[in-house]
Amino acid sequence: MTTLHADRDAESRDSATVSIDAAELGPTEMYVFLRDAVVPRPIAWVSTIDTEGRTNLAPFSFFNVVSPYPPTLGFSCGPRGDNHNSPLRLVKDTLLNIRATGEFVVNLSSASLLDEVVKSSDPLPHEQSEFEHAGLVAVASTRVRPPRVQGVPVAFECRTFDIIEVGVNTWIMGTVVHMHVAPKAYVGSSAELKHRINVLADAGTRPVGRLDRANYTRVGDIELHRRKEGPN
Repeated sequence: MTTLHADRDAESRDSATVSIDAAELGPTEMYVFLRDAVVPRPIAWVSTIDTEGRTNLAPFSFFNVVSPYPPTLGFSCGPRGDNHNSPLRLVKDTLLNIRATGEFVVNLSSASLLDEVVKSSDPLPHEQSEFEHAGLVAVASTRVRPPRVQGVPVAFECRTFDIIEVGVNTWIMGTVVHMHVAPKAYVGSSAELKHRINVLADAGTRPVGRLDRANYTRVGDIELHRRKEGPN
């Protein structure tokens, strides 16, 4: 075998993949596949309130920034129990409350509250609050009715921008109308910006991420790589 052929064979082996048609996977299997592949994911700890004043709190890791201006956050809310195969779609309290009130708070999940984040995902009766269940303090928000979680690095008060049904999931977008920042995460003003934050400065305020199934990650190793063009 010539060196050229050997190089080609090695290149072929390196580029080989397990090819999968998405149509082969059912709803639950595709959910697990995406959950295990797209990692790490930030966690939106969403607090809501119903029309009778009962609070709800739940973590959602299919979450990210949609637009910086208008400032918009989005997260995907699956069916209650995360049963994607069942024809009977049980709606989570989070979605019910947002549809009823048009408001919610996205609390950033921090390392110091990881146990409480996980505990707030326990299945509870509609009338029971996850704030009490997880031993958390609910703090009154400034411009929306749902409370925020005491001790998080940043809390975003939001009003509903749009709600889109995608399969059995619901993509919920909210326009940010007010923010609360923990003192340890607040940097202050600079020559160009009125308010700077750094949620990485303190180990306790660093956000946590969701991995596969019951695995989570804390921000540890941080590497600086400056771009030749654009903001750094």
